[in-house]
Amino acid sequence: MNPDSRRRLLQIVPDIAAFAGWLTLAWYFKWETRDLVWSLWLSSLVVGYLTLLSALGAGLVIGVHALRQKEFPVKRRWAVALGGLAVGLFMLAFFSVHFCGFHAGHSVFLQGFFPIEGLPSDGFGRAFANPPLLWVLVFRHLVGPYGAFVVPALLAERRQVFGALEVAVRAVLGRDAAAAPSASGVRPLGKDGDRHPIGDFMGRPYLNVVRMHVLIFVFAGCHALKVNTFVVYAIVSVVYFFPWRALAGSLRGRVP
Repeated sequence: MNPDSRRRLLQIVPDIAAFAGWLTLAWYFKWETRDLVWSLWLSSLVVGYLTLLSALGAGLVIGVHALRQKEFPVKRRWAVALGGLAVGLFMLAFFSVHFCGFHAGHSVFLQGFFPIEGLPSDGFGRAFANPPLLWVLVFRHLVGPYGAFVVPALLAERRQVFGALEVAVRAVLGRDAAAAPSASGVRPLGKDGDRHPIGDFMGRPYLNVVRMHVLIFVFAGCHALKVNTFVVYAIVSVVYFFPWRALAGSLRGRVP
């Protein structure tokens, strides 16, 4: 096996581990459809929010690097730094309220169809515009029973979660990502006229929310039809965790 093939294979190993880990968790804990739905909701919230923080952190890394350049006028540094900080804090507040609020509203719907004992009837609805309260309630009611699911979900989405920071760090260090592909396979900064990859990472959590919605409707239909729950878990694992993109990249003979 040549070095390129070995590297591509090693990149897929965590995806395979996430695939196997998710099935193992479902089998070991004898999860029902309710558990599957809420574990996906939790992973969407945690992994998505981490991805947003990673993208904002990437902006901070690039901003600090730009301010430290000798060509940057010293007299303007404080003004630009304060302006950048204000923009960053606004983005953090906006996406925290918007993204977390979306999940809080979604939890009301889930609690009505797949109730969890001890969780208020409105789910996390009272935390709709209060992200800190939402996280407190999530740790109180969901992390214990479903926190283990976040680990394979984080493995499956690691390229998106940490990709923005990697793009920023590689750009700051001046590494040629085109000549030396990164460990996570993210595209180099602004390569070949692509959209700015950090912006892509900001949108990825919302795409995952859409996928979560589709899967939950599938689960609800299977639940109504009384389909064997483990079969549902296996299907979800294939859709959600199996490294289709990485496998396709390997078959094309390049790093995904």
